[in-house]
Amino acid sequence: MNRTSRFGYFVAGFSVLAVVLAGLVALFYFLDGFSRETKIVEIQRGTGLFSIARKLEEQGIIRTAEILILPALVSGNSGELKYGEYMFSPGETPYSVHKKLRSGKAFLRKATFPEGVTLKKMAEILESSHIVSKEEFLSLAENNEYSTKKLGKDVFSLEGFLFPDTYFFYRGSSAEKVIETMLRRFWEACAPLGIERGEPGVREIVTVASLIEKETASPDEKPLVSAVIRNRLRKRMKLEFDPTVIYALGERFDGDIRKKDLSFSSPYNTYVVSGLPPGPIASPGLDSIKAALEPADVDYLYFVAMGDGRHVFSTTYRDHVNAVNKMLRSSKKR
Repeated sequence: MNRTSRFGYFVAGFSVLAVVLAGLVALFYFLDGFSRETKIVEIQRGTGLFSIARKLEEQGIIRTAEILILPALVSGNSGELKYGEYMFSPGETPYSVHKKLRSGKAFLRKATFPEGVTLKKMAEILESSHIVSKEEFLSLAENNEYSTKKLGKDVFSLEGFLFPDTYFFYRGSSAEKVIETMLRRFWEACAPLGIERGEPGVREIVTVASLIEKETASPDEKPLVSAVIRNRLRKRMKLEFDPTVIYALGERFDGDIRKKDLSFSSPYNTYVVSGLPPGPIASPGLDSIKAALEPADVDYLYFVAMGDGRHVFSTTYRDHVNAVNKMLRSSKKR
C-alpha cells in the first residue's frame, strides 16, 4: 500500500470519527435533558463562558460543561451569554439552556402588594423577594425632591401613589425601575377616573382614599366612610381616625392604641391636628379612590367597628355613644 493510499484511509477514518463525534455532541446538545428538578441559578455580571458552564454542571443543569462550551465556541456566540437569574425546568436540554442564556430571558420574581400597604411594608416585601433592598427602595420612595418631581406635585414621599397590585421584577432590579413601574400602574388605573399627573387636588384625593382603605375593607362601606370624612371636614371637626395614630406612631406602635397615643404629636395624628394629614398613610385600592371621589349622600359624622369587619354609622353623637356601648357589650360576650 503506497503512502497516498494510507493517507486517504487516514483522512476517511478521521472524517468518519469527526462525524460520529459531531453526532454525539448534537445528540447530547439537543436531546440530553439531565436535570430532574426545577432549579434557579444566578449568573453574575462579567462571568465568562467556561465559568458559566462549570457552574451549570455543578448545579446539575447539564451533564458536562463541555456540552455547552463546544457549541458556544463553534457557533461564535460564546461572548453573548447574558447575566441574570434563570429558572431551568426538569429535563431541559443543553440547547434550551444555551438559548435561554443567549436571549437574556431571566427569571422574574413575583411581588404582591395588598391594598392598604405602606411604603415600609412594600420595602420588606421587595427585599424578601430578593428584588431590591429595603434601604435602597425607601431612600428613593421617601425622598421629597424625587417624589415631587415624579408626581408633579409637592409631596413628602410616594406613600399612597405606588399602586397595590402583583408585579414581576428581575432579581437585583434598581429601586427606580421598581418605583417607575408601580407609579405608571397607578396613573393607568386612575386615568378612567379622570385623575392625572400634576392635577390639583390629587394629593388630597389619595389621602382621603388611604384613610378609607385603612378604615374598612367592605366596598359598600367605603362611600359611607368617605361621607364621614367630607362631613367632618365641612363642620371643621377633627377626623379622629385611629389608623392615622398608628401611622404617626410608626415603629412605636405595638398593636394597641392607648389613651396617651391619641395625643402623640404628629402632623399625621388626626386626633391632634385639624383637617387631613399632610399626605396618604397607605396605598389605596381603586374602590377607595372611587369612594374618595364619590362619597355617599348621607349626613353621617361617626362610625364604630363592630368587630366582625362591619361598622355602625351615626349622625348624632348620642347615637354614636349607643353604638359604641352596644359594641362593648357584644365584645364582652365573646
